[in-house]
Amino acid sequence: MSKRFDGSQQALDLTSIHTDPDLVSQDIKVALNRKTNMEAVIKIIEENIPQLTSLNLSHNCIQRLDELSELVTKVPHLKALNLSHNDLKSEHELDKLKGLKLVELWLVRNPLCDLFKDPSSYVSAVCQKFPQLLKLDGNDLPPHIGFDVETPTTLPPCKGSCFGSDDAKVYIQRFLQQYYSVYDSGDRQSLLGAYHDEALLSLTTPYNVQNPSRSGLREYFKDSRNLKRTKDSTMRFHLLKHKRLNVVALLNELPKTQHDITSFTVDVNAYTVSSRLIFVVDDKSKESTRAFSRVFITVPAVNSGLCIINDQLFIRMATTEQISRAFVAPAPTPSSSPVPTLTAPQQEMLSTFSLKSGMKLEWSLKCLQDNEWDLNKAAQIFTQLKTAGKIPDVAFLK
Repeated sequence: MSKRFDGSQQALDLTSIHTDPDLVSQDIKVALNRKTNMEAVIKIIEENIPQLTSLNLSHNCIQRLDELSELVTKVPHLKALNLSHNDLKSEHELDKLKGLKLVELWLVRNPLCDLFKDPSSYVSAVCQKFPQLLKLDGNDLPPHIGFDVETPTTLPPCKGSCFGSDDAKVYIQRFLQQYYSVYDSGDRQSLLGAYHDEALLSLTTPYNVQNPSRSGLREYFKDSRNLKRTKDSTMRFHLLKHKRLNVVALLNELPKTQHDITSFTVDVNAYTVSSRLIFVVDDKSKESTRAFSRVFITVPAVNSGLCIINDQLFIRMATTEQISRAFVAPAPTPSSSPVPTLTAPQQEMLSTFSLKSGMKLEWSLKCLQDNEWDLNKAAQIFTQLKTAGKIPDVAFLK
């Protein structure tokens, strides 16, 4: 091995070592696909050249990398590794080397390279395992964005909601209050009025069927469109709900919920008065306490409200900290929100009437109360008054 070591480069070239003339002449065969032989090589490296930075193991019929996992601790300065022209059949073998901070890696002419549908998928999979990689199979990789944090770092505290403008804040808060009062009512059919005819909905959960601890999400699993797990294009299309009837049909099948609206964090990504509104909601939900992130893309509705054209819902188990903070804020008083004082059917009727009329909750509530909670009668009176111009602009959501 000493004749194959370049001290100036701290590089060891063990290419085709089983055909080395000096070994063959003495009838010695060093096969690195044998456990004892590879262990012996690593021991020699550890004892004699622990500062090694480059190792070439190409053309050695290597099938597994179990023994090479020792390189992580025994050869910590290794930056370049050549495993080309071997017999590695699975990308999972590379997981055994993930602790190495490699900047150069060669894998060409291994069976695992043929498992990827295109070169970009191959590069992406390898770079996920070795994020500091600069060269793969001799080719320069595009620069990656990352941070080497050597010492424990505490992330800054999460900031609150960002609405962009006061108008957007009023608009969205009313919308969310109406939407989730219906969502939590037990009958989500009235949400039809909140969705565009061509609306899209996707539901995602990180739930793993092999992990029993995630059983709190089991009820969502069959509808989860997790693209990292769902590879079949037909199934991906099937799980993407298109048109509002299909969207609300799925929402009706999901478990009953109770949301802590005081815990919502809202980020408005894009907002214009005449165009679409994109906002993200984060929340903790009760029962087996779950949390969610949700992206709504909305456009102005005919009734001056919001109409959802795209809904991306990601459901996960809540953390211990989130559970401790959930449902501890005081409930809104009747003066700030009339909804909590109503029965569930009345809350649903109020939300439906407000969505369809475009009026604020307090004005919708008054109209329903004046008409003894007769939805059809209230709608008729509303239409008459609106046509006559007797409802002030302040009654409507801007």
